[in-house]
Amino acid sequence: MRLRPPIEKRLRGCKVRIKFAVLLGLCIILASCAKNIVTQPTSPQEKPSAGKKEESEPEEKPQPVPEPLPPEIVVDYSGIEPGLLEIVEVEEKPGLYNSYNPQFSSDERYLAFEVNLGNLKKIYIYKVKGDFSVNRSPSFSRVREVSLEEESGDQLTDSLFESSYMESFNYEFSWFHRSSAFVFTSNAGLGDYNLFVGSVDNNDRVFYEIREKLNPESHGDYFMMTEEIQKDGQAKVSPKGDKIVFTSGRTGNGDLYLLQVDSGKLKRLTFSDDTDFFPQWSPDGTQIVYTTGGEQAHDIHIIRNVGEDKEKDEVLVRWFFDDVLPNFSPDGKWIAFYSTYNVERDPFNTKRWGLMIIPSDGSAPSAGKELIDYFQIADVVKDNTQGAAWFPNSRHIIYAKNIDSAYNPVYIYDREKGEESLVETGTNINHDITVSPHGLVSFRAQLLGWDRVFVASSSFFQEYVRHQYGQ
Repeated sequence: MRLRPPIEKRLRGCKVRIKFAVLLGLCIILASCAKNIVTQPTSPQEKPSAGKKEESEPEEKPQPVPEPLPPEIVVDYSGIEPGLLEIVEVEEKPGLYNSYNPQFSSDERYLAFEVNLGNLKKIYIYKVKGDFSVNRSPSFSRVREVSLEEESGDQLTDSLFESSYMESFNYEFSWFHRSSAFVFTSNAGLGDYNLFVGSVDNNDRVFYEIREKLNPESHGDYFMMTEEIQKDGQAKVSPKGDKIVFTSGRTGNGDLYLLQVDSGKLKRLTFSDDTDFFPQWSPDGTQIVYTTGGEQAHDIHIIRNVGEDKEKDEVLVRWFFDDVLPNFSPDGKWIAFYSTYNVERDPFNTKRWGLMIIPSDGSAPSAGKELIDYFQIADVVKDNTQGAAWFPNSRHIIYAKNIDSAYNPVYIYDREKGEESLVETGTNINHDITVSPHGLVSFRAQLLGWDRVFVASSSFFQEYVRHQYGQ
């Protein structure tokens, strides 16, 4: 019986070793778990394989430094007699389409116009080339085709709406001042008309600032500036490029709205029951003149002190004749617009248009016999979007005369003398005449049954070139 104590002792020792082994095993398990917890990443990350570079955060694109703009050249155009030089067609090999509504950029580097291509309306932009110090006739090369088309992909659409994916309308073009950026109207092939911004140069300072400050929705190379079910259109950029005025149907009537380019802030400008459209800025950017009216007739209004506390809408012309498309002279002192006033005083005249020129300060009567004194030119061809084409001296206007037998010849009017003079162009069915800030002239005319865009230098532009090159 002496064996019992050693057995108990051995049993106690065995228990101690078992406890130790259990504890050791638990420690190993816990250590392993702890190791797994420490080594487990907070988010799944694939181990880079051979030949595959580890992905890194995208580097922030360096911000382009806008090149400083050279000072604008101020030219005294007084004493310059108006005249056109050699007239050239913009497109050497045009397609089977009509071209219309040409518009120069303010620095005359680019010319944009609209074209009809079946179910598509596009905007073609051409670079104006040539050393005008030695060659008076420019040449052109197309640098951009503006067209927004929404792809329907494999999505099935109802036949009623199928055409909306095919009909892309891009038009109503306006340049930013001294920039290759522009704003235009497009339905993006979907049916809703909104304002979009694009640029010939994607590093353009204006285009870059819009992208960085507003972060607008991107549609390919273009940014959407408005997004409404109702149409937004007829946008015009202010002379400083800081504001855009446009017409919107979002209220049901057609009212003018003001868009701040740097902030995207939107402000409604007009509140009448009539349709307000065809806005145009004054040269100093403080006033907007526009057309307003309904089915019977249209009037001319002006908004003073745009965007300020003293902003005010004034009536310039209101009578029973139709008056549309007002446009400021380059010095801001005059406003020209189309009117159906005629010597017979027939208010139902709808085919004969003339030009009235009134002072922009509101000193002219808004109606009556006294207003008739401001009627200047009878039987002109009314263009559809731009209004009268002023030369840089604010004295002369170039336009097409409504003379069917002579195929709408081009004339120049002297506001001070009240005289018209014929300009030999060698073209027929002329209309949509526009003049650049320094005197380049563009218009559309028919050639072999198609509307084509033509360009001519003028005596005013040659004077500008002389100052530009120090001649």
